[in-house]
Amino acid sequence: MKHKLKGFTLIELIVVIAIIAILATILIPSMMGFMEKARISRMNANARSIYSGATLAIVDTINSGHTVKPDCIYTGSNDCMGHPDGGGDICDLTNYLGEKFDGYFAFKTSSQGMGCIYAMWSDYPISAQMAQDALTEKEVAQSLGTANPIGCHPLKSDDDGT
Repeated sequence: MKHKLKGFTLIELIVVIAIIAILATILIPSMMGFMEKARISRMNANARSIYSGATLAIVDTINSGHTVKPDCIYTGSNDCMGHPDGGGDICDLTNYLGEKFDGYFAFKTSSQGMGCIYAMWSDYPISAQMAQDALTEKEVAQSLGTANPIGCHPLKSDDDGT
């Protein structure tokens, strides 16, 4: 009596491997796009936290009888102290960013020194020169490919009006 071996044929295995390869070529680029969008969202969310913290710190500074330098870019890092470009009083964001704040930030004050126009955040130092203007979503995405990716809030509109 002959025993027939059970198992997959070589052709069946090759077909399965081909199907897996085709699915991988479709899914991997798609997943990479999701990862990039997630990183952009994280950076912009951190910039939103800086924006909110800077706005509250400016109000507290004004309420305590001090002034905030108008139309000025403040930069800072893990110590949560915003240092104005060109010198002047610092703006303390410690109470609003928390003890575990990590990263670098910049924000610009309004022309009256009464609020924050926009804020930026990065894992890398941000100079006042780099923070001269708010970014668009496209510019934030393009910054991911550079040595200094930056998130921004609020984002300015794209050049094409979208």
